[in-house]
Amino acid sequence: MIARTTAVVEPGGVLGAVRCAPPLTLRQVRGTDRCELRLVGTAAGPLADDDLALSLELLPGARATLRAAGASVAQGGGGERTLAIRAELGEGADLVAEPGALIACAGSRVEVRVEVILGAGAAVDWRELIVLGRTGEPAGQATLRWDVTRCGEPVLRQFADLGPALYRGKRVLACALISNPAASVRTAVESAAAVAQRVNGHTVLVSVLEDDAARAVRRLGVLCAQARS
Repeated sequence: MIARTTAVVEPGGVLGAVRCAPPLTLRQVRGTDRCELRLVGTAAGPLADDDLALSLELLPGARATLRAAGASVAQGGGGERTLAIRAELGEGADLVAEPGALIACAGSRVEVRVEVILGAGAAVDWRELIVLGRTGEPAGQATLRWDVTRCGEPVLRQFADLGPALYRGKRVLACALISNPAASVRTAVESAAAVAQRVNGHTVLVSVLEDDAARAVRRLGVLCAQARS
């Protein structure tokens, strides 16, 4: 399946042009000065050979929050699958994004790509959660690529290949990208498997490896707060 979902957010919490293709369906849930969006899985996926993409554009001054209604489950083997998310933030725009957990079941391999294009003064807080395998089942595989720029200049390029034996039994990766020119950040280290790495004066990449998703999310939240203090 090839599916493309796109949306444009305007200032004042207005959801402008939107086009959805299952399984990536967007719903606006609240009308305030911040556009509240929910990512709803309206079909199974990502399945073998799926090519799924979500594109968000925040116009200058727009503010939005993207959260998932549930987890995405990559089931079955036979063929890779791609999930690409692209967010373009105009000058002074603000985005909080939690696209939801991605569970790579046994036999599956998922390529996740996150591209964030930041204008001057734009702020982003983006969280990713990847789980290799369901409880009591063998792990699948996943890759995660970050591609972040601001005003045309590279901020972050990172690629992680998550395999069942790569992290000595740690099957959960929780990570956050935080970038805000109006705030300062710092490096914070909890352990070898839980680090907030300062990228520049206002950007930090926080990564936590765990064997339990709930615990990983809690540790991620603590590290994010430490990196901002």
